[in-house]
Amino acid sequence: MGVERAFTVASLARTWECSEGVIRKLIGKGQLRAFRIGVLIRIPADEVQRFECQNIPSNDSAMGMQSSGETAPANDTATLLPRPIASELRPKRASAGGSATVHRGPWEG
Repeated sequence: MGVERAFTVASLARTWECSEGVIRKLIGKGQLRAFRIGVLIRIPADEVQRFECQNIPSNDSAMGMQSSGETAPANDTATLLPRPIASELRPKRASAGGSATVHRGPWEG
């Protein structure tokens, strides 16, 4: 009977190519189950597998595929997203003082 080893925060961060802080946040939010041995944190291998299955898309299912097995036509324009609407340029407000005030120094006679 093979016993799967638990991950450390550092080893799981290396496996998932993320920071240890990301792993600790997932544990803190309760999204990733972990247990403690004193001050050490361990994540069970079956919990890592559960999290990956729920959060990481597999290669077996293609993105955008319909569940009924039907495929959309290649030139289907209904699935295209509309172009984002650019914000309209607003006219600038006129300055409240009208013309600029010129302060002449003592050097100008």
